[in-house]
Amino acid sequence: MELLLGQSCIWWPMVGEGRTLISCGIKTMERSGNYLIWLQKGEMLLKPHSRVQVFEGAEDNLPDRDALRAALTIRQLAEGLTADDLLLVLISGGGSALLPAPIPPVTLEEKQTLTRLLAARGATIQELNTIRKALSQLKGGGLAQAAYPAQVVSLILSDVVGDPVEVIASGPTVASSHSVQDCLHILNRYGLRAALPRSVKTVLSRADSDPHGPHTCGHVLNVIIGSNVLALAEAQRQAEALGYQAVVLSAAMQGWGTPAAHRDDRYQCHGHPPLVPAALVMA
Repeated sequence: MELLLGQSCIWWPMVGEGRTLISCGIKTMERSGNYLIWLQKGEMLLKPHSRVQVFEGAEDNLPDRDALRAALTIRQLAEGLTADDLLLVLISGGGSALLPAPIPPVTLEEKQTLTRLLAARGATIQELNTIRKALSQLKGGGLAQAAYPAQVVSLILSDVVGDPVEVIASGPTVASSHSVQDCLHILNRYGLRAALPRSVKTVLSRADSDPHGPHTCGHVLNVIIGSNVLALAEAQRQAEALGYQAVVLSAAMQGWGTPAAHRDDRYQCHGHPPLVPAALVMA
């Protein structure tokens, strides 16, 4: 059984991009006779009687009612698996918006509002996803827990610097290492703790008093198949094959700023500017 989560079109480990890649992925799934749930907002044309089931949601990368219905369907699907099953999950950036399943009594609207307020006040993606995981049935390893005792394999395209698997798409197949205190610290930092809805306080207090503690994901294999580091290494290799002296300036560019290639101080770590012809690679 295969499950694809993500905003990017480049989910499937084969060469291609955009609609070409989507088409190849669907053809492969049809030939293998497997069942696929695909979450992406946009037109998707399938053959009659296709084995591929499509759910669309999270337009503009924002969780919505369509994405919520799809997430609950995915949870039901995962909970029906047995020890004889294998769940293959392909994850890329955008998965956080595509898998909204708030823990009751938190509503989708309350979680949306809290996420928007945090983002507006400058919260990092790591901080946003820490809060999302704490309030979600499926993030922070919740999907993997729902699929137990089935074996789970996740192939992940990272859109987060450093490739922390529990942060990418809020880690649906990775047990969260964050505590309720981490969440409260983030909420305090951005002045939102006092204004929390009662439902959010209820969910956080429940988690803090759970006698079983956080669940584990020993039945899961998470594999990074694409990231800034991997892309940069290949770009460097290709540039060197063309005769360039290739220098990777950074694999951790974040936010807005002057392009690194235009800054002389970036050369200091190499002792001197590279000889021409040169290729400066960064991401």
